[in-house]
Amino acid sequence: MFRYISIILLFLTLGCSPKQPNLDYDPNFETASLRTYTVVHKSKKEADPLNDERIREAISSEMNLKGYKQTSKDAADFHITFESLIKKDLPSNMSFGFGMGTFSKNVGTSVSTSHNLSKDEGNLLINMIDPKTKKTFWRASFTKDIQKFTSPKERTNHFKKVVTTMLKEFPSVKD
Repeated sequence: MFRYISIILLFLTLGCSPKQPNLDYDPNFETASLRTYTVVHKSKKEADPLNDERIREAISSEMNLKGYKQTSKDAADFHITFESLIKKDLPSNMSFGFGMGTFSKNVGTSVSTSHNLSKDEGNLLINMIDPKTKKTFWRASFTKDIQKFTSPKERTNHFKKVVTTMLKEFPSVKD
């Protein structure tokens, strides 16, 4: 019985592990000379302008902590773009099963349940672009189920946490 409980706890723990961003970069691009950036973003018509501003501020805050200085588009060593996407009503099949049996006396039991739910999923993409070639040299994406927020401050803290996680591997300014 302990073995069954251990296996169930293992699956529950793995299912609740924090998501990590998906990172990609050009290994041939030299980032050591980069010092200045600008956030270049044009909100889409259906985008939430308040969330876009929160994301922009979170990106700027994180880049400043890494030693980069924000400047004008024409003077920046690199441009940062971002895009937030929401996929609505994605199917989410949740099921739970439990079974027990023995080899003697024909004893057995089973419990099972299944629910068809839908969820909304958010995706944030951050791109670092070389303004001279217009090519992306570093990219991070993060996908997470949309959650309900109780206040603007909670929403702001959420975006700060997500952006910090996404930009964690981006190199800091080298002196």
